[in-house]
Amino acid sequence: MKLLTRVWPGSRRFLRNGGRFTLVLCGFVLALEVAGRFARHDFQDLLGLLALNVALITVVIRHRRTPLPWLEGLLELCGQWGYQASQWQYKLGLDLRGEPPLPQAVPRWITWGIAGLVLWGMLAGLLWYLAPEAGWRLLGVYGSYTLYLAALGILWLLLLLLTFFGVYVPVTVLDRLLKTRLGDPDRRGVELAAVVAYAVLISALAWEAPCGWILLINGGLLLFTAAVGLLLGRDEAAVVWQSRRGIRALPIRRLLTLVAFLLLLLTADILVTACGNRLWGPPPGQDPLPLTGLLGAVAAWLLPGLWAVTLAFWCQSRRHDPARRTPPTVHIGGTDPLAIARAATLIRRWGWYVRRHPAPRQSGDVPILIVPPEQSQATDFDPPWPLRVSVEDLQRPEVRERLERRDVIQLRRQLFRGLHKLFKRLAPYRGPGGGAFWLAPHWWFLDSAGREESDPNSEEGRASLVGPPYHTVLSRRARQHAHALLRATHIDIIFVEDGVSFKHVERVLRILAELYDVHGGRRRAEDLHFRGLPKVRVMIHDYAPGNPFTHELYPEPKYLDLSRLRALHIFKDRGGEEEPITPPHEFSYTPAPSLSV
Repeated sequence: MKLLTRVWPGSRRFLRNGGRFTLVLCGFVLALEVAGRFARHDFQDLLGLLALNVALITVVIRHRRTPLPWLEGLLELCGQWGYQASQWQYKLGLDLRGEPPLPQAVPRWITWGIAGLVLWGMLAGLLWYLAPEAGWRLLGVYGSYTLYLAALGILWLLLLLLTFFGVYVPVTVLDRLLKTRLGDPDRRGVELAAVVAYAVLISALAWEAPCGWILLINGGLLLFTAAVGLLLGRDEAAVVWQSRRGIRALPIRRLLTLVAFLLLLLTADILVTACGNRLWGPPPGQDPLPLTGLLGAVAAWLLPGLWAVTLAFWCQSRRHDPARRTPPTVHIGGTDPLAIARAATLIRRWGWYVRRHPAPRQSGDVPILIVPPEQSQATDFDPPWPLRVSVEDLQRPEVRERLERRDVIQLRRQLFRGLHKLFKRLAPYRGPGGGAFWLAPHWWFLDSAGREESDPNSEEGRASLVGPPYHTVLSRRARQHAHALLRATHIDIIFVEDGVSFKHVERVLRILAELYDVHGGRRRAEDLHFRGLPKVRVMIHDYAPGNPFTHELYPEPKYLDLSRLRALHIFKDRGGEEEPITPPHEFSYTPAPSLSV
């Protein structure tokens, strides 16, 4: 009797603290586990998943009205795990210098992710191979049906996301292509017809064709991605992070290759899990997952369009990479077709491109005019362009040097015109609180200029990419010339404070170009090269971990803590920084002693 007197008050407290609701919830889970043993396919699992979602929504509503003690403890435990996971975050930075080289390593989360995805695919394939009539549904029949429903819901969510991106990305690209060629009424009709035709094609393929070919293509892309990662391992820029063993670096191209490898592995695992029994034909016997298999087949046949768009963007990014070198193009004019053909043959031997009359001359072409030897101006001082040369002149090295110099002059004109246009389009982004722009047209992974806003309430600035993409205002070869110029002078990024006009920025860049020409790209820029420029103060700082930029008068740019780069800062001149220079003594009016003969 004493035992009952102790149990009864405890049970009443349990019932008052949500015990009845907890008992009902446990009964629901038990009933769901029992009913799951009699389910035969995923259409019946769909009903169980809906019931489980209704139960979860009911728990959330009940907890908001009256907190459940066990759920509060569970949420507190999840919060502790989340806090511990947040402490695992990496301190990141960018290494734009590359010298001296940092030790390279792959982050652990990438290694663990690859290992986990490989294990997932092997387990799913093994279950389909051992039990083709049940597959991984055996985990719900002989294990926990509730956990099986949760895994099935996550799988359906991944398939729907894959289907969404497989439809959205190609349609968006098609819309942009048609927008540049057709008007709105015509574009909408063509786009609707293309989308309907694409949907019919995908539906027919998903219903009739086996999706095992998609896995083979996916495997080929995995090998291609791994090969590209090995070939593009050497890169000028790298991501830097702080590990337990010190600072480590990973080239950006290799990092993107590893991320693409992870995504390809993830898609392969999703397809094997969803339709592992119908890869090369209809499933044997009764299909345990008909709905999941249909969703997987649709997502599988949407992948080729997504891959095609991704490869097209990758090829375009490689084409616009400023680190590449595109040969110059010569436009040849004249009246003698045979002489023009001979001149084109000689110029092609240089490795240059040739555009011959009557093809129109394009921007950036070096123009020449083939004339008889007596009319040649190949060696004249300051001749007019197109340059009049003979076929024999093209065999002389000084003529080739003159054409190369003309090409450099035209590239710099294109570069300055493009930057001037860029500054005009960046003007609306200047805020009242002040800030600065940072420019890096020579890096392939920076698509546009950056903006750093000054926040008076915080020591940290707000940085974001603004303005038009570089490739819309700068030609491809102009960006390549900017890459050669800035890398040779050891400038990784240009920081321009608000209030500095483009005229002063152009003066700074012309000094860099002069330094590049005089020393043949073998001397790096220093502060002393920019002394004497009016109204601006140019400072160059080597950023490294533990060596931030600090100054009393000039604002401090905000970069990542572990970044390693060499920045050229162009500030408004605030005065008070110039060292006093003693003028030389004037000897003109000083009497000199007479020299005796």
